[in-house]
Amino acid sequence: MSATKTAQLTRTHRILIGVVIAGAALIAAIGFTGSYAAVRELAEKKGFGAFSAVFPIGIDAGIVVLLALDLLLTWIRIPFPLLRQTAWLLTAATIAFNGAAAWPDALGVGMHAVIPVL
Repeated sequence: MSATKTAQLTRTHRILIGVVIAGAALIAAIGFTGSYAAVRELAEKKGFGAFSAVFPIGIDAGIVVLLALDLLLTWIRIPFPLLRQTAWLLTAATIAFNGAAAWPDALGVGMHAVIPVL
């Protein structure tokens, strides 16, 4: 039998994990806020009416739920790759919608797309 060696977390490791978690939460909050505003405004311009307020939330929630379900099913050894691919498609759509919100200004397109890419 081979013994499995587990890594021991030091205080420094725990601090770094906390920094990563806090940074990820900050980036997610900034990204969601900016993306929500841009996609909602674009949806309003495209005639989505009252649905434009929930449209961006639906896309982002879809990404999170599909990736979480993919991880869960993979963990219990029932992989379903279409879930991950659909989440990637929704991510690409979010990036495209954010970029389109600033069209035709090339710099604006890049600025709107950079956080969803991150």
